[in-house]
Amino acid sequence: MKLLILSGTPKKDGLSHSLVEVAREAALAQNAEVEVVQLTSLSACRMCDDGWGTCNKTHHCEFGDDGFNEYHEKIRWADGFVFITPVYWGEVSEGMKSFIDKLRRCEGTKQWNKNESNSQFFSGKSSILVASAGGGGGGIVSTFSQMERAVTHMGGSSYPYDVYGFFDYIAVNRWNQDYKREALKNAVTAFIKWFNNKTK
Repeated sequence: MKLLILSGTPKKDGLSHSLVEVAREAALAQNAEVEVVQLTSLSACRMCDDGWGTCNKTHHCEFGDDGFNEYHEKIRWADGFVFITPVYWGEVSEGMKSFIDKLRRCEGTKQWNKNESNSQFFSGKSSILVASAGGGGGGIVSTFSQMERAVTHMGGSSYPYDVYGFFDYIAVNRWNQDYKREALKNAVTAFIKWFNNKTK
């Protein structure tokens, strides 16, 4: 399995970063191909052409030299995803939001002009969603909803049919972080085994 871990934390340490490491190590232990993308360098969507520029016509960002176009190609490469974001004001981090906004404009618009060479990169793929709150975790549910909605807009499914859908949701806060790290490790392990079994 080729697993892409999408990290929305701007920090090199801390709770969210530790979860990225847990997911990466669990995947490597299962002999998966793993890449981690740190979504902290992206600029906001410029909404060119009244919001429907090249992303609508060619499904490519004209201003993606901030790293976005490279990350977009990694979505095509991957078999599955782990989204990990800190919770800021009941939402994903700014880096994750910039990525989702740009990606949704490139991928979500494919549903209106589908053809074989233009399939959505999330189609037929599954994700684990991880939201990490520094406080009590009151914004975790709305953060999950935001991520789930974005993935479904881009061709993912809400239901785990066959080898796609949302495999798991891991909600982490400062009090449950120890056993939730273990839960994330187990989720990534089970995710890879599940994928490999389904695609034999």
